[in-house]
This record gives sequence, C-alpha cells and structure tokens, in this order.
Amino acid sequence: MSRYTSASDPRYDGRLPHLRCLASEVAPIVLLPGDPARVGRIGEGLRDFRIVSDNREFLVGRGTFDEVPVTVCSTGIGAPSTEIAVVELIRSGARALIRVGGCGALRAGIECGDLILNSGMVRLGGASIHYARPEYPAVASFDVLECLRDACREQGARWHVGIGASVGSFYRGQGRAGPSARPDDDALYREMLGLGVLNMEMEAETVLTLGSLYGVHAGSIVAVHCNRVTNRWLVDDGESQGRLCRVALSGARRLYERLRLEEPEAMKMGKDVCGND
Repeated sequence: MSRYTSASDPRYDGRLPHLRCLASEVAPIVLLPGDPARVGRIGEGLRDFRIVSDNREFLVGRGTFDEVPVTVCSTGIGAPSTEIAVVELIRSGARALIRVGGCGALRAGIECGDLILNSGMVRLGGASIHYARPEYPAVASFDVLECLRDACREQGARWHVGIGASVGSFYRGQGRAGPSARPDDDALYREMLGLGVLNMEMEAETVLTLGSLYGVHAGSIVAVHCNRVTNRWLVDDGESQGRLCRVALSGARRLYERLRLEEPEAMKMGKDVCGND
C-alpha cells in the first residue's frame, strides 16, 4: 500500500527528506564542507564522532570539540544542494553555520594554502535569488568572522579578509574554457578582478544570505586551492586542508563560548524542533 506525506513539508518518519537526520542529531553549531570526504577529515578532530546520516551528497556527522557539540554536514557542489542543507539544518535547530571549503584566489599576493575569511559575497550562486532580490547583501556574522580570525591567529595560519564571489558555474562562469555563443569568455572573471574581489567559489553566498534571512549566525572560511592570477593549482592540499579543519573547529569552539549557545530542550529530548519525535 502506498504511503504519502506532505509535498509542501515532506518528512520521512520525522526526518527531513534530504539530510535524513533527527533534530537531536544537529548541534547548535554546524560546519559545512562541500566535499563529503571532508566530513571525516573534520571528524578526526572531534571526540566521539559518528556519522548520523548519509543520503545523496549529504553526509552528516556529530561529535564534540573541547566539550562543544559540533555537527558536520557536507553540502555538495553549488547553490542548490547548499540551499537544501542550510534550510533543513536551520529547521532542525542549527543556530550557527560555518562554510568550510576551498576557493580560487584573484590576487597575486594570496598564496595557495592560505585561508580566506569572506566578510561578504557577490551573489551569483543562483539559489538565493528565490529568497531575496539581488541587491540584498550576503554578509557574514561579525561574531563568526571575529572568532574565525582569532582561530587563525591561534593556529598560526596566514589569512585574508574581504569580499568574495559565489558563482553558479565552475568552468564557464569562472572564466575557464567552454563552448558559448558569447565572445566574452572571461568577462565575469575580469569584472571580479576589477572590483577587487578576493576569491571565487560556489557556496558561501547561499549560506550567508539564508543565515541573515533566517536569523542565524553564518560565516565562511576557505582554503585557497588555486590562484587564478598566477595560474597555479595546488595538487597536494593535505596540509592546507588539515589547517583549515583545525581553524574551523577552533573557531566553532570560540563561537559557542562567545554566544553561549545551548541546545534547545526539544533537541536534548530527542525531538524535532517542529514537534516531531
């Protein structure tokens, strides 16, 4: 016999349809790597880390860092899957979201392996346009930005702060080769250079825009995988990825202490924040 649920608010036995985890498994602070493999990498720095759900590109794990509960959820590549993860995490009780990913730098002085803390993003990802007009800014929470900066200092990491751009295309949209009837193959890339944008990536503006709209703290820290100006791509990024994960966890701990975040009673009792067991 066929079973049905609400098409406007679908759930599977109390679990949201994509992440497939319970609200009790979502900590107040969530780290958002794009790559599912990076979930395990971050999990290596957590105590009692365990995977709580695995569906499509969404791998979700949870553990503690210096007694601070942390959830890690992969978002996949690009704005559409990031929107799904962010919305379902917020609906499950997340109160702070930190993107932990990679990017391409647009300034010659930024080295591969450096970290970038984006204070704001140019909104070219695609999904957030369904939530707010293009003029609505995608900005990081001051508290998240400051905690990540302090974590960079603590870990001795090289970091840069400034505006980045999220683009809903890796190849053509970021000035890489591809077929098109348009002659200006690298127009957007050159425009971002002229505006002094620090870096290009694909997910942060979705996290920041939705964070502001939903009233949760949001930020982004990314490691530089390549420099588009010097045309260098870092092949062995193990060291920079490890540094990125350590800084992100340190920043999460600082943010938890700064905001005095506590898990809602519904989460402590193993219930969905919308009232489902």
